[in-house]
Amino acid sequence: MVDIVVVRSANSVIFDPRVKKITDSLKKRYSVLALGWDRSGVSRGLTESDKAKMKLFKLRTSFWKPSLIRMFTRLLIFFPLFWSWLMIELFRTRPAVVHACDLDTAVPCYIYKKIFRKKLVFDIFDRYAMVFIPRRYKTFYRIINSLEEKISQKSNVVIIAGGEKVTSTFKTTPPRCITVLNCPEDYQEVETTRSTKENDNVLEISYTGGIRRGRGLEIIGHILNHINNVEFVIAGPVMDKQVLKELGALPNIRYKGNLIPTEAIEVELNSQAIIALYDPELPWNTITLPNKLFEAMMCGIPIITNIATEIVNETQCGIVVGYDNVEQISQAILTLRDNPELRKKLGDNGRKAFLQKYNWTAMERKLFNIYEELI
Repeated sequence: MVDIVVVRSANSVIFDPRVKKITDSLKKRYSVLALGWDRSGVSRGLTESDKAKMKLFKLRTSFWKPSLIRMFTRLLIFFPLFWSWLMIELFRTRPAVVHACDLDTAVPCYIYKKIFRKKLVFDIFDRYAMVFIPRRYKTFYRIINSLEEKISQKSNVVIIAGGEKVTSTFKTTPPRCITVLNCPEDYQEVETTRSTKENDNVLEISYTGGIRRGRGLEIIGHILNHINNVEFVIAGPVMDKQVLKELGALPNIRYKGNLIPTEAIEVELNSQAIIALYDPELPWNTITLPNKLFEAMMCGIPIITNIATEIVNETQCGIVVGYDNVEQISQAILTLRDNPELRKKLGDNGRKAFLQKYNWTAMERKLFNIYEELI
């Protein structure tokens, strides 16, 4: 019998670090099955090597840029196929609780809840309309936003991954709403292959996330084309091939591929700074707290970023810059390259904040409290 089914559609459940943390934590106390959508054709070895019990719906689709035609194609053709498969799996396994990650899995999970009178945990990684639907499609935006709000009201528990500011985006706050931040586990406690740089004058900066526009990657590439002794290591799914092509033309930028969460953390542990820039034109980016901030804290290295400025300034764990401010970003990189003492100080500050507050052990306790009430 399965106690909990965790469902995620994006990136499959294999490459999503939050899903892995949730399933690894819950299986300490419950029988857990992870259901996901394999959109990119992951190798069988990856699914078999993962510790969590998992099943994947195998249907390849590309990463889609915002477009009304593409959104409707996905909603009318691809999602019904995934949802049908998901409903069959839920009917077959009959879990006591379904943990739905984001709106694109919550719809069939809510139907299952109503039919079988089970429990639904709605884990909101992103407010769906705010992230995926351009504001110019006002009617479509309102429909999707209203649907998400309705399911939030009807869920047994709503979990917010992006911080307390996200709750202010609801017209009516969900009755049972709990913040469980996307903080990492403490990988410094386990053996790693952290390297020792042969040349301390070379600064290695890392970025692990979607390779696409809106993350400042082109800006960083332009800057690094004019700065010596800085290497930029990137990893993640290629969502815009043109961006990767532009970056790949530069000698001091290395692409490591689309990595599983532990491998991505390894890249960060082997770097001396993390950079996380988010286009503020997307309203969601001004509200949510990025997991890269917490990963930098865990690694004990500084972050260069333009969001979550309150936490960065409060903890003194990095350098705040403007998203497209070339001068500020350049100066931040040069400062960290030329001042190892400052790098250590900022990294130590972040590590202290991680140990005190922003760690997965603290978030796991919240998760257990939720499920103790449900099961």
